[in-house]
Amino acid sequence: MSFSVSDMIWAIINFLILLAILNKFLYKPLLTTMDNRMEQIKKDLYSAELAKKEAREIREEYTKQMEQAKAEAQQIIEKATKIGEETRENLINEAREETTKMTEKAREMIRLEKEEALNQLRDEVSTLVVMAAGKVIEKTIDQEAHEKLIREFIEEAGDAS
Repeated sequence: MSFSVSDMIWAIINFLILLAILNKFLYKPLLTTMDNRMEQIKKDLYSAELAKKEAREIREEYTKQMEQAKAEAQQIIEKATKIGEETRENLINEAREETTKMTEKAREMIRLEKEEALNQLRDEVSTLVVMAAGKVIEKTIDQEAHEKLIREFIEEAGDAS
């Protein structure tokens, strides 16, 4: 096999044409596709980082809101407890006042009934004294009549009450 210079030149020219064709139709589109893919990956990484940062901010905001909600709930519980205690104290005080009023009213009623009973007793005693005096005046009293009069008076007083 012999190599001729002209075959060699034609082989080099064919090789250079093949390189030019491959460069134009294969290598440049491949580099362009790889560059585009690299740009897309960078954009996706940047978007993922932004989404991660946004998610972290949302989580922090959510945590703050939960803490505020817990604090508000605690305040509401404390306020309700305070109102309940105040209501209980008011009810107890009202009950005490009502009890005091009822006791005073009962004492007043007892005093009035006692006065009324004493007045009735005085009237009855007065009536009995007048009756006894009338009987004493009607009779001349000797010791025996006097004792009999006292017994009758005691019997009549016992019947009257």
